Amino acid sequence: MKDEQLEAFRIGILQVLDANTTQFGLGAKAVRLFLNTLGFPSVTEDDVTNEIEYLNRRDLVMEVLKTVSRENRAWRITKAGVAFLDARA
Repeated sequence: MKDEQLEAFRIGILQVLDANTTQFGLGAKAVRLFLNTLGFPSVTEDDVTNEIEYLNRRDLVMEVLKTVSRENRAWRITKAGVAFLDARA
Protein backbone atom coordinates (compact mmCIF):
# COMPACT_ATOMS: atom_id res chain seq x y z
CA MET A 1 0.00 0.00 0.00
CA LYS A 2 1.11 3.53 -0.66
CA ASP A 3 1.51 5.89 2.29
CA GLU A 4 -1.88 7.57 1.81
CA GLN A 5 -3.64 4.21 1.44
CA LEU A 6 -1.94 2.86 4.56
CA GLU A 7 -3.05 5.88 6.58
CA ALA A 8 -6.62 5.47 5.32
CA PHE A 9 -6.44 1.75 6.14
CA ARG A 10 -5.33 2.46 9.71
CA ILE A 11 -8.03 5.09 10.14
CA GLY A 12 -10.55 2.59 8.79
CA ILE A 13 -9.49 0.10 11.45
CA LEU A 14 -10.00 2.75 14.13
CA GLN A 15 -13.43 3.59 12.72
CA VAL A 16 -14.47 -0.07 12.74
CA LEU A 17 -13.30 -0.52 16.33
CA ASP A 18 -14.98 2.73 17.35
CA ALA A 19 -18.30 1.53 15.93
CA ASN A 20 -18.14 -1.60 18.11
CA THR A 21 -19.54 -0.53 21.47
CA THR A 22 -19.10 -3.85 23.28
CA GLN A 23 -16.42 -4.45 25.88
CA PHE A 24 -15.32 -7.62 24.11
CA GLY A 25 -13.63 -6.02 21.09
CA LEU A 26 -13.35 -7.43 17.59
CA GLY A 27 -11.02 -9.99 16.08
CA ALA A 28 -8.98 -9.40 12.94
CA LYS A 29 -11.38 -11.46 10.82
CA ALA A 30 -14.37 -9.31 11.83
CA VAL A 31 -12.42 -6.08 11.31
CA ARG A 32 -11.37 -7.29 7.84
CA LEU A 33 -14.99 -7.95 6.89
CA PHE A 34 -16.02 -4.43 7.90
CA LEU A 35 -13.03 -2.94 6.06
CA ASN A 36 -14.36 -4.47 2.84
CA THR A 37 -17.26 -2.00 3.03
CA LEU A 38 -14.78 0.87 3.49
CA GLY A 39 -13.02 0.12 0.21
CA PHE A 40 -10.37 -2.41 1.24
CA PRO A 41 -11.62 -5.64 -0.37
CA SER A 42 -8.27 -7.34 -0.89
CA VAL A 43 -6.64 -7.04 2.54
CA THR A 44 -5.85 -10.19 4.44
CA GLU A 45 -6.39 -11.05 8.08
CA ASP A 46 -2.61 -10.82 8.54
CA ASP A 47 -2.61 -7.30 7.05
CA VAL A 48 -5.25 -6.30 9.59
CA THR A 49 -3.41 -7.92 12.49
CA ASN A 50 -0.13 -6.21 11.56
CA GLU A 51 -1.74 -2.78 11.44
CA ILE A 52 -3.72 -3.36 14.64
CA GLU A 53 -0.46 -4.24 16.38
CA TYR A 54 1.04 -1.02 14.99
CA LEU A 55 -1.94 0.96 16.35
CA ASN A 56 -1.59 -0.89 19.67
CA ARG A 57 2.03 0.30 19.96
CA ARG A 58 0.72 3.85 19.43
CA ASP A 59 -1.84 3.35 22.24
CA LEU A 60 -4.74 3.93 19.84
CA VAL A 61 -6.12 0.41 20.34
CA MET A 62 -5.73 -2.19 23.06
CA GLU A 63 -5.94 -5.93 23.11
CA VAL A 64 -8.84 -7.34 25.10
CA LEU A 65 -7.46 -9.93 27.46
CA LYS A 66 -9.43 -13.15 27.35
CA THR A 67 -9.62 -15.72 30.10
CA VAL A 68 -10.77 -18.46 27.75
CA SER A 69 -9.51 -18.96 24.18
CA ARG A 70 -6.65 -16.48 24.27
CA GLU A 71 -5.72 -17.58 20.75
CA ASN A 72 -8.81 -15.70 19.49
CA ARG A 73 -7.31 -12.26 19.87
CA ALA A 74 -9.56 -9.20 19.94
CA TRP A 75 -9.02 -5.46 20.18
CA ARG A 76 -10.94 -2.34 21.02
CA ILE A 77 -10.26 1.34 20.54
CA THR A 78 -8.75 3.34 23.41
CA LYS A 79 -9.70 6.82 24.61
CA ALA A 80 -6.66 8.12 22.72
CA GLY A 81 -7.94 6.44 19.56
CA VAL A 82 -11.39 8.00 19.98
CA ALA A 83 -9.78 11.40 20.57
CA PHE A 84 -7.69 10.95 17.41
CA LEU A 85 -10.82 10.22 15.35
CA ASP A 86 -12.71 13.10 16.95
CA ALA A 87 -9.90 15.52 16.09
CA ARG A 88 -10.13 14.46 12.43
CA ALA A 89 -13.90 14.93 12.24
